[in-house]
Amino acid sequence: MARESILLTGATGNVGAVTLDHLLSTSSHNVKVVLRKEEYIPLFKKKYPSEVANNRLTFTVIPDMTVSGAFDDTASSATAIIHIATPLAADNWVEEMILPTWNLDKNILEAAKKSNSVQRVVICGTLLQALDFSHLSKPDMAVNEESWNPITFDEAKNGPFRSAYPYSKTNAERKTWEWMKQNESSINFDVVVLLPPSITGRSPQVTFKPSTDGPGGIPRIYNALMMSKTAADVDSSFPFFMDTDDVAGTHILSLDREKVPGNRRYLLTHPETVNLRAVAAKLRREHPELAGRLPDLPEEDSVWAKEKLVKIDTSKADAVFGTQWTDAYESIKAIVFDVLRWEEQNRGV
Repeated sequence: MARESILLTGATGNVGAVTLDHLLSTSSHNVKVVLRKEEYIPLFKKKYPSEVANNRLTFTVIPDMTVSGAFDDTASSATAIIHIATPLAADNWVEEMILPTWNLDKNILEAAKKSNSVQRVVICGTLLQALDFSHLSKPDMAVNEESWNPITFDEAKNGPFRSAYPYSKTNAERKTWEWMKQNESSINFDVVVLLPPSITGRSPQVTFKPSTDGPGGIPRIYNALMMSKTAADVDSSFPFFMDTDDVAGTHILSLDREKVPGNRRYLLTHPETVNLRAVAAKLRREHPELAGRLPDLPEEDSVWAKEKLVKIDTSKADAVFGTQWTDAYESIKAIVFDVLRWEEQNRGV
């Protein structure tokens, strides 16, 4: 595979940070990271001094990525774009998340169109673009790449987050494919949309700070395992998961236009579901020093046992990306020890 010049969004978040790690450690690609704040640049320079020194890692600051034309200049020399950043909000769902999500994605597509060099755009989505929460406990139902979350704007516009977020991502993806069809005669690139589930695993981002109230698998696991001891909290975690290193790996492989067919969406998830009770019990056995930080609950069958859930057909993705994924125990253990490491390093702060 030839050396690529990658434009990467979302590097201050978990998936973007791990993807950047992979790009710099397992490939020869040059990477330009898009940041909203210039103050982040010294943190990346400290973490990747040699890559910065030899110009393998460079930066561009775009305070508002939803402004029309925001990516035009910086995408002009890229050969591929990995787009992971996504607007999030705690309220004002329409103005701060639903509309900005498509505006940002559209800016990426428009910049790729204007560029003479971009050949592929890889977009990180979510399994919730194919699966509605209300269908989770329907074992007779199956979703695949042809499935779409049926949530409507009226259902999402007033929140809560679990309604507004899936709608914002689903709406943006639908409009992406519409845009691609409308512009097919005038573009020289294709699109890959990756739809991973709840993402767990290590947190190498330069701005990492444990949080219990953010979206995504890592805050949910942190809250369920380390901040609460109730069975209800432990059992409420989203059952479908994938380790962040595995998700990052699919983004890197998606740059290979010979191995990964373009203009497709791929459903991603580990073949097993998460039983947090079992994970907590194993952690307590193997790491007795964690006894005071983890819930001590009976190892009952998970309320999210695989046979009780909707079927996720990942066969198309499996044929392209493989099935050798990190298991739940190792992935969640990484979260626990990242939190403990942060607490040790920031004690008293």
